[in-house]
Amino acid sequence: MSCCNMGVVPTCWNSIVTLGGNQIISSTTPASGVSNVYQNGYQKVSIVILPPLNNVNAGTHHFRFKARANSGPGLLEFGYMTDISDMATFVVLQPITITNSTYDSTAERTLDVPTTIPANARLAIRNPGTTWAGHYWDDAVWESKSILGTDESNKRKEFKIYPNPFKDVIHISGIKNAERLNVSDVSGRILKTLVKPTSEVNLNDLKSGVYMMTIEAKDGKVQALKVIKE
Repeated sequence: MSCCNMGVVPTCWNSIVTLGGNQIISSTTPASGVSNVYQNGYQKVSIVILPPLNNVNAGTHHFRFKARANSGPGLLEFGYMTDISDMATFVVLQPITITNSTYDSTAERTLDVPTTIPANARLAIRNPGTTWAGHYWDDAVWESKSILGTDESNKRKEFKIYPNPFKDVIHISGIKNAERLNVSDVSGRILKTLVKPTSEVNLNDLKSGVYMMTIEAKDGKVQALKVIKE
């Protein structure tokens, strides 16, 4: 990752910050190469916006990167923007809690992008300014998902849900390894967040329709599941 003439993001990327926010390219202990992104500022928002992608909502790729916080826990948000000059267009797809202070084995995160987001969306990482932590991230990759056979795919899924479609309550297996659960609508807007969810989740407050459930495991891995409420 190298700096361009904008001074704060690589070439073809964009950024937007509130007054007092801090977002730069830093040479402090990158994961690889000579630099990494740095975002901090308590109650000061900064957003780093990735380059335009012509397959952002194709469902064929995911976003992978490594993150650390110099004083934890830190919190970044993965999402998208439809107007890179307007912070208000940022939509959260996945909050990312960061407890590691180095690029260790838990630093890497793989994040799915719903096919329901707009085709003109730009993926982005936001520091919402809710912690005092300084957030570093590096090795950002937009990569093709692995093509797996049905049997192998099922083995790799840590969490399973049932029934689906459901009426009011949905059950989740393997939930003891879950750190956070989000339920989003088809536009990517998060409707419900549960920290350390239980195996039984009551969603009787949702209307009938299609939703995306993302479950973040304790090791940072994220699994996305489409659920249908009758």
